[in-house]
Amino acid sequence: MANLVLMPQIGISEESAVLTAWHIRVGDAVAPGDVLFSIETGKASFDVESEHSGVVLAMLAGEGDEVAVKAPVCAIGTAGEHFEAPAAAPAPAAAPAPAAASGASGYALAAYPGTAPDASRRTGVSPRARALALKLDANPAAATPSGAEGRVIARDVLASLAADPRTAPAGPAALPAPAATALAAPSPGAAGYKDAPLSNMRKVIARNMLASLQNAAQLTHTASFDATNFIECRRQLKADAGLQDITMTDMILYAVSRTLPAFPALNAWLTGDTMRIFDEVNLACAVDTDKGLMAPVIFGASKMPLSEISRALKTLAAGCRDGTISPDLLTGGSFTVSNLGQYGIESFTPIINPPQTGILGVNTVTQRIREEDGAIKVYPSMALSLTYDHRALDGAPASRFLQALCGNLERFVRLLAE
Repeated sequence: MANLVLMPQIGISEESAVLTAWHIRVGDAVAPGDVLFSIETGKASFDVESEHSGVVLAMLAGEGDEVAVKAPVCAIGTAGEHFEAPAAAPAPAAAPAPAAASGASGYALAAYPGTAPDASRRTGVSPRARALALKLDANPAAATPSGAEGRVIARDVLASLAADPRTAPAGPAALPAPAATALAAPSPGAAGYKDAPLSNMRKVIARNMLASLQNAAQLTHTASFDATNFIECRRQLKADAGLQDITMTDMILYAVSRTLPAFPALNAWLTGDTMRIFDEVNLACAVDTDKGLMAPVIFGASKMPLSEISRALKTLAAGCRDGTISPDLLTGGSFTVSNLGQYGIESFTPIINPPQTGILGVNTVTQRIREEDGAIKVYPSMALSLTYDHRALDGAPASRFLQALCGNLERFVRLLAE
């Protein structure tokens, strides 16, 4: 009897993945451990290996297809075995909407994703779809489910809104779309070009960044600190055989993790009228990869020593770059740090990763001057750019956070001793 190979569940929040490449063909003999196909989620890439021995009888999806979790992808059996592709199961009828809560939407949703104990599970709505429905003020019960076991998943919510504009969330009137124009072929002698489709990860990044700017009142403050002692401290740490791998980014993450607890509105998520303030600092750090920007999370960073934060970041960054990181380590951050100092950037405006309320941009070290005792002194300065959601906090507390962080970085040795 043939064995069906199903799309694996990569992380608890993933509902589907894009099949990016086949590594086998129908008729090929495979053994356990052989790579069958590659997949890409919105966060990472993975190779899927065979758990069975036999011959590939059928390939049930094509390269570039988005396949739901636990849906069949290929079949492996004995040579000459007859195999018929399973028929698609009819989509179950949408569950009736739960009793309406107060408000105009006409259906009940938690004030924050995940706070309703079991309502979404009883109605077959995935956590990700429930959060998206809340964000878009959509009714998940009106969507036609396409997920595993008849669940409504995120793309079903989007499809429901697209199919019935009346269910779209109220908001400012959209600008009229420009008339579609065909891309003319280049004239003889014109510069050559090629059209490159966006990767699935790039599409996710583009969608999230646009949504962040559209849905949050973002404002950036920049402050600088005297990095003389900070740089000297790093030099002394690197002189220690056990701390040679400590970087400036590690040190900044440590300082952020110790400063944030005094500013709870920045160590929080904001959705609608609800703030979720975290007891610990779950610190995300932007990591550049060949496929796009990722932000793995160091959970409980506020309780970790500097050396442990350094090791955790290096492990997470390596997983991001080689595509092996679990998607569960790419969500759940309470605050994010993005360091562009190595590229010589002197100031930038980082974009918040919703539902977080803040993100810190770290800039390069520059030489500045100041007057001391009537003489001009040159000193190394580092600028920090804080983007915060003005809905969650005002300019004064945001500025006080930057002030406190700069002070902790200027007195980093004392911070380590606390």
